[in-house]
Amino acid sequence: MALTFDEVVNAAREKSGAPDPDTDSWREGLEILLADTAKADALTERGWGIMKNRYVEALAARMQVDDYIRKNPAVTQALVKRPVFILGMPRTGTTMISYLMNADPANRSMLRWEAYQGGAPAAPGALKTDPRCLAELAKDEAMLKANPAIGAAHWEPGDGPTECVHLVAQDFRSLMLAVLTVTPTYHDWILFTSMATAFEHRKRVLQCLQSTNGGRWVLKMPSDSLFIRQIFKTFPDAKIIWTHRDPYATFASSVNMRGKSRLIFNKDSGLEYMHRYFPLQMAMHVARPLEVSAERPDDIYHLYYDDMMQDPMAQMKKIYAWLGDEWTANTQNGMENWLRENPQGRYGTHKYSLAEWGFTKKQLEPYFSDYLRAHPVATAQEA
Repeated sequence: MALTFDEVVNAAREKSGAPDPDTDSWREGLEILLADTAKADALTERGWGIMKNRYVEALAARMQVDDYIRKNPAVTQALVKRPVFILGMPRTGTTMISYLMNADPANRSMLRWEAYQGGAPAAPGALKTDPRCLAELAKDEAMLKANPAIGAAHWEPGDGPTECVHLVAQDFRSLMLAVLTVTPTYHDWILFTSMATAFEHRKRVLQCLQSTNGGRWVLKMPSDSLFIRQIFKTFPDAKIIWTHRDPYATFASSVNMRGKSRLIFNKDSGLEYMHRYFPLQMAMHVARPLEVSAERPDDIYHLYYDDMMQDPMAQMKKIYAWLGDEWTANTQNGMENWLRENPQGRYGTHKYSLAEWGFTKKQLEPYFSDYLRAHPVATAQEA
């Protein structure tokens, strides 16, 4: 089975009911993805269907965003003020931090249901009662009922914060699209291509969403580590929380989650692909922030996973002091309630090891040596 460019575009037009995007910046990434997937022939028939849906939904959302802005140009005049970006290697606690920050009513997260939509923003005060949100929650309930262990490795409810991978995917510049199946050219391209158009689109989506439900944006995307310089180019007054954890445990956890999810789409887990591409990619998640943190020490906060797990509230108070934000009773109550309702392992235990996927610590040491010299995080965890 193969998928053509025209098939994706025509299906997106039909789904969106909107004109084509205002620019063609999305075309290059989509063309590379389609060429890679056809050449690799790694997808199952089901996988082709899933990937087609992803591409179509991303492009349809892009069409709808551009159409909404075309009809409501004033939304792009509003500033995105002092956004906070949470980044780091995958599996370093970025999700927990984003949920705690979201528990403060003064902050504004992008919710998962919003990330999939390209139409009008929710009505004021209706972020969690919008029919589109309720539809996502119904899907969540059905999935958890069918497979209660599905959330052991990672779970995001439809009304909770999610990553901005879905927004940059609407420009077809997203690391998410490089790890789902065998796309070697796209994988290398995404590490080095300009992210300017993807981040500008991301900014426009945030401007749309904040027009009806405001607050200071707190955004999570581990792969922002790869594009950290673009953050400051697009959002000059941004602040960054960089999460740190033993890179060997982090690598093992990430590869386990990615490898097993790949089985949903592919004929096999793609072990050769992961060995060829993932070590360098993961190393760049720490190498690029390491450079920028030396240049902009006042704009980057270093948060260590072990400290966060030991006393999350103490760490959150330090973050607020660094940001210069007020620590209120509502802030504390919201975060304490979230911690009480979401204990670690709520959806099961995520077990992982390097050995399961054919990696060794010795093999990975060169990729993380500079990082560990700068940030000698605890490395006693079993990997």
